Amino acid sequence: MKIQRYDLFKIIKNDFILYTQMHLILLFIIILSASFIIITVYETRLLISQEEELLIQKKKKNDDWRNLIIEKNALSNHSTI
Repeated sequence: MKIQRYDLFKIIKNDFILYTQMHLILLFIIILSASFIIITVYETRLLISQEEELLIQKKKKNDDWRNLIIEKNALSNHSTI
């Protein structure tokens, strides 16, 4: 009866390669998802900033419109007197 011997170094090396690949894949996925989150947050902040600028422009145009209406009414009332 012959005793079967295992090459422990080869087993450890194969396990290390197999599980290291899985860890590297998981690390890559984590870094990739974190990058997408950072990009999404950055783009969202840009869009919010643009929205605020547009709202300020809208308010300014509404104020200008009201002033023009008031001026028009004042001039039309003034010409009828």
